[in-house]
Amino acid sequence: MENIFVLVNQKIFGPYTTDRVKSYLSNGVFYPNTLCSCNGEKWKSIDQHPLFVESLPPPPNNLSANFLEYRGFFLSEKTNSRLRNFSIYASVLGFIIHLILWFCQINEWIIVSGEAKNLLKSPFSALYTPFSILLAYEAYQLIREIPTSFSNSVGKQFEIITLLVVRDIFKGLSQIEFTGDWSLSGHLKILLFECIAFVVLFYTSMSYRKFNLSLMITAMDVGSLKSYVKSKRKIAVILVLTYMFIAVFAFTEWLIGVFNGLGDANRKIFFLDFFTVLIFADILILLIFYKYSDDFYALARNTGFVLATVILRVAIGAPGISGMVLFIISGMLGVIILRITTHFYTTNRKINFTKL
Repeated sequence: MENIFVLVNQKIFGPYTTDRVKSYLSNGVFYPNTLCSCNGEKWKSIDQHPLFVESLPPPPNNLSANFLEYRGFFLSEKTNSRLRNFSIYASVLGFIIHLILWFCQINEWIIVSGEAKNLLKSPFSALYTPFSILLAYEAYQLIREIPTSFSNSVGKQFEIITLLVVRDIFKGLSQIEFTGDWSLSGHLKILLFECIAFVVLFYTSMSYRKFNLSLMITAMDVGSLKSYVKSKRKIAVILVLTYMFIAVFAFTEWLIGVFNGLGDANRKIFFLDFFTVLIFADILILLIFYKYSDDFYALARNTGFVLATVILRVAIGAPGISGMVLFIISGMLGVIILRITTHFYTTNRKINFTKL
């Protein structure tokens, strides 16, 4: 029977049997370069000792350094740069055109009737156009994050909803009605809840940006990781095509509404359908993750993230204060899940060798 000792931090632990050392090696307690001595032999690293060479896994397949960063043509850096520049110029131009339309409206040079008139009530309404364009670009950015990190894509969803609420705030400023007493008008009450929701969502999105977690690398081997990332890339490409279809359809439907005396803009336009599709994509990614990993921490975290995004989707379609309350609940849930994950999960476990 072998008496195997190991040397960790200049301290000797043991004796262990061969099977026990192999078990600790496979569980990550010992490492291939950990020194060991069998029956008084000289110290050797475990991967050099004849007793354990066969227990080591074969070398992993080649994984290029930029594998996780590669996104394909539709989501490449060049495509992203072009869309970003286009979005900036389009936002400035849209803001100027909206201001001109507002000025023409108040001077009665043009007559806008129906619900579309709500977009020309004040100069604050002109901020609606550039924010809408920037939100469309942020939706594309969200899709770009899907192949690289599930948590980053969830954080992007909160960023989009944060901007969506800000856009509603600017629109609501033009609809506030002031009274001479201490009572609050309906629009002012909604504005108050929108501001609270903005603060919560902004804090949530910044928390995700700060932590930038990715548990999949520690929860999967190299082969599973490659297959998982490739699957997410395919989902992202399908989402890009779906995103373009929804955008064209939503804009066309809004223009038709303007000509028919409707045309008021709200957060349901484009984003209600987009987040519906996004939830299906999140669930599909979660199921694929289940296929390649049984890490409870990562699985529970991702399931919680999907729950938070489902609440976001419901909030988009909810009217008035109800929608803001759901936004706040989703943001708080997202932060709590993130805090629990960072508190309990560490990629480099600290082993107490005195208990081995």
